Amino acid sequence: MWFASLIKELRRRRVFRMTGWYVLASWVLIQVASEAIPALNLDEQSIRYFWLAVLGGFPLAVVFSWRYDVTAQGILRTGGGIVSSPEELRLGRTDYLLLLSLAALASVGIFNLSQRALKDADILQVAPETRVINPHSIAVLPLENLSPDTTERYFVTGMYDSLISNLGKINALQVTSRTSASRVNTSQGIPQVGRKLGVANIIEGAVFRQGNQIRISVKLIDAASDQHIWSESYDRPFDDVMAIQTSVARTVARVVQAKLTVQDEDQLARVLEIRPATFESYLRAMFQYQKETQEGYQAGIEILEQALADDPTSALAYAALGQGYSELVHSALPRMEALTRARASVEKAVELDPTLAEAHLALGMEQLYGEWNMEAAKDSLKRALDLNPSLSDAWYHWAWWLEMMGDDDEAIAAGEKTVELSPLSYFYVSWLADQYRDAGNYAKAVELAESVIALNPNYPVAWIVLGQVYLEQERFDEAIAAHENLAHMPFWSFVLGQTYAWTGQTDKALEIAGGYERETSNAIPLTIIAAALGDVDETLHWASQARENKLPWAAGFFSYFTATRSLHKDPRIQAEAAQYPTPLVPYPKTE
Repeated sequence: MWFASLIKELRRRRVFRMTGWYVLASWVLIQVASEAIPALNLDEQSIRYFWLAVLGGFPLAVVFSWRYDVTAQGILRTGGGIVSSPEELRLGRTDYLLLLSLAALASVGIFNLSQRALKDADILQVAPETRVINPHSIAVLPLENLSPDTTERYFVTGMYDSLISNLGKINALQVTSRTSASRVNTSQGIPQVGRKLGVANIIEGAVFRQGNQIRISVKLIDAASDQHIWSESYDRPFDDVMAIQTSVARTVARVVQAKLTVQDEDQLARVLEIRPATFESYLRAMFQYQKETQEGYQAGIEILEQALADDPTSALAYAALGQGYSELVHSALPRMEALTRARASVEKAVELDPTLAEAHLALGMEQLYGEWNMEAAKDSLKRALDLNPSLSDAWYHWAWWLEMMGDDDEAIAAGEKTVELSPLSYFYVSWLADQYRDAGNYAKAVELAESVIALNPNYPVAWIVLGQVYLEQERFDEAIAAHENLAHMPFWSFVLGQTYAWTGQTDKALEIAGGYERETSNAIPLTIIAAALGDVDETLHWASQARENKLPWAAGFFSYFTATRSLHKDPRIQAEAAQYPTPLVPYPKTE
């Protein structure tokens, strides 16, 4: 009863009303101070002192309200006694106005917090904020194009990629991928950018080109303090472009106290051997590749073939040519012809420059997906990582190799490294989520998949992973709801077909399967839907076609895909799986 009496007395003395007005007034003052203090060039500490003053004044306001009342006759001491009638507790017009104001204030606060959360989520945070940042970690922000000729955009883009690549040749440096560095919101300020990318250092720069003359300005910034620790401008003829690149890489390493090894020096020395004309052709070709269209890849290939006709000693051009042919496996060229040309190109690149990490990566990818030569792919991918440990693509494909071989722990470690180097990549974060799903860590898988969906609601891989988790947890309604987001995406709709099949909606599954032409190029989706339907004969028919033609990703049919793994107990499936280069892992892993 004493508690009820206390509440009544607090209301009689208008303590609650005073508290409300104090909170409202404090909020207004804090908003004003947040704008005024920076405008007066005062530091953030001033805002903290203002906050302390506001908080310190609150108990004083409560005591004042308990003892005194503000009336039309002035400030009067509140009389003693208890509430004598309900009328004394009835809310007045002022009280209702105050409540509405506080409600509006709360709504604004919640909205601002949600907006800030979404704004701050342009990093897919997979590690705690307290993570230790490598002092040798660097992110290169997109270079500013100061060239008067707008057609020089390819040159600026290429110089940006090349700078990241050359910094990555230094083993002691941890260089953030282009994908993440180019996606971050730089308007938030360097310290925030550094925190989002998880790096200690930021590089900003600008490029100017007119004719054969170039000017490149570079600034190295301490991310935490936003202090410039080194800057340099290079005014040189275009023929010196490779020397500028290596000079920047060496200087940055020296400034951040990253020691260069003999291997690092060897790789940087080989950069100087690239002919300027060949390098420019390479930049033009890669600019075409970035369009990610069949026409773009074909245009890039034509540029590189012409460059190699003039300079057949360029490992860089051969590696890029192999990349282009690999991308045409599913489009313009017959699969085997494209693979043959890709293999010949990357082998030539490795022969010409055994220290070119990108060449070993391209070779490893061809061995892994084109030949299903797991041991050779292992050696090539590990060599690429040895030469450039900041090559996020190499970490991704190495993680996939480990995943197919059934090594969940090492695969997840490699996946985490991929995301560390490229924290803003939707694909890499989604892939890491799927690794956790495959390992049976559903909570982590859902967390990562949802972090991607929150930023990009139309990103298919995240929906695939999320729905697959629900499917394996037998949360069928949620699985269908997730995978129905793929219904309008022809390339991914087979995943929805699999889910319909798994949940007994056979007609819908068959309808989706019927949308694929019954040819070898569609063997993977047809195999997965058939497996989900429990149709062993159909599964074996399409799986064998995928195997005979060594379709990319099909090497992991019976070690990775849930639908096919569900048929492991069938002797015919076991016999088919024995012909694949990957082990038959137990299913389900969570049992």
